[in-house]
Amino acid sequence: WHYARAALALITGVAFLVGGFAVFRVWSAVHTISPRAQPADLITLVHAQKDEPGSLAWKIKHEERINILLLGYGGPGHDGPYLTDSIMLLSIRPAMREAIMISLPRDLWVKIPALPRNGYLMGKLNNAYAIGTDHKNYPNVRSDWKTDTGGGDLAAATVSQVTGQPIDYWVGVDFKAFRDVVNALGGVRIDVPTALDDPYFPAGESTGRMHIRIAAGWQQFDGERALAYARSRETTSDFDRSRRQQLVMLAVRQRVLSLNAIPRMLSLLSALQDNVRTNLRPGDMQQLADLAGRIQDQDIHRVAIDTSNLLRSGYSSSGQYILQPLDPTYIALHRYVAMALPDRVTVAARVPFQLQDGSRRYWLPYGIGTPASIMTALLQSEGWTAMLGPASPRLLARTEIRDGSGGSAAATVAWLQGYFDGALVVTVPAPTSGPAVTVVLGSDFTLKTFPAPSRR
Repeated sequence: WHYARAALALITGVAFLVGGFAVFRVWSAVHTISPRAQPADLITLVHAQKDEPGSLAWKIKHEERINILLLGYGGPGHDGPYLTDSIMLLSIRPAMREAIMISLPRDLWVKIPALPRNGYLMGKLNNAYAIGTDHKNYPNVRSDWKTDTGGGDLAAATVSQVTGQPIDYWVGVDFKAFRDVVNALGGVRIDVPTALDDPYFPAGESTGRMHIRIAAGWQQFDGERALAYARSRETTSDFDRSRRQQLVMLAVRQRVLSLNAIPRMLSLLSALQDNVRTNLRPGDMQQLADLAGRIQDQDIHRVAIDTSNLLRSGYSSSGQYILQPLDPTYIALHRYVAMALPDRVTVAARVPFQLQDGSRRYWLPYGIGTPASIMTALLQSEGWTAMLGPASPRLLARTEIRDGSGGSAAATVAWLQGYFDGALVVTVPAPTSGPAVTVVLGSDFTLKTFPAPSRR
């Protein structure tokens, strides 16, 4: 968002107040950051943008879901400079003014559609951006990826396969750009939920380690400290790391929106042109900046896809540590992401419901939990008032939604039936205590979502 606002303000302000050389410098910086931008795009910042099919304005007008891939990488001077350290899908429902941030782990083992004739490379998700960017080491990729935006385009295509969602836009930011932006904002404040103590954080590419200590509670972060907080991984889990990255992103957003940040960003645009890439065009940047300002913090939900829910750890044939989906078909992950932006009014009604295990036919790594506990946490991440109930005394082949609300929870029940595809809705008397709605997970759901790994 901050880059979008910076580009918008810089282009319009300079175009009106000065001319000639200054405008050329602005255009040069914008075109480097957004290679798909055209000089005619600048006109859309002076006149109202046409809502042409496929444009961001069109999607907003027609209330279509918007998916933006956010990528963070080391950049020049780092080992594996274009391996993405942070991979996050931001999905927005413009009409409802709500969004969800879905973090994906860099170690997820995927098919990267890099090669001609529908060929692919097996690798970690964080390698997709590098393959599309490093044309010297990957000369045989499809022509689609041999462009200035090839890295982001290939990463977007790969994430689209993983999530089942079309990726409309992507933004790639390296560590230098991130540090400079946070510092230009005067730092950010983050309410740290859990203290971080990491004595193994890399001090540099070849200069040993440094000890990171960050106490719980409200803390002030400059760019270097915020980057370390987001990147630390040795003493915590992937889940914790994803949560920290989301907290940092929200803190930057809050800082940009809370003050007149544009003047601070103007001086950075030219300096950052080698450290930021995006397929957003200037008109789309303007629309996105305006839309972001209309979404409240409480309407931005956060979830991390990791080994606490839909993934399991393992090793590749070459011995690399990797993560894989519990459901190798990706259907379970696709369904969750597709349903991750429920109607805000329905969620805001805060109708409580509980989930119960009604099947023993599933496979989960030891200590992870049960299907009901995992789904409870995932639905809570979307804002639902979900809770874990006791295991059902009766085992079910088909998932049931037991509705004792007398019709008052109709919208919530309808959404649950859509999510648990094929679930049987059963009207029951109102309970004397506890939630009026109960979802009992049958083997039809557990076998598909949490199947036993296939034996090689």
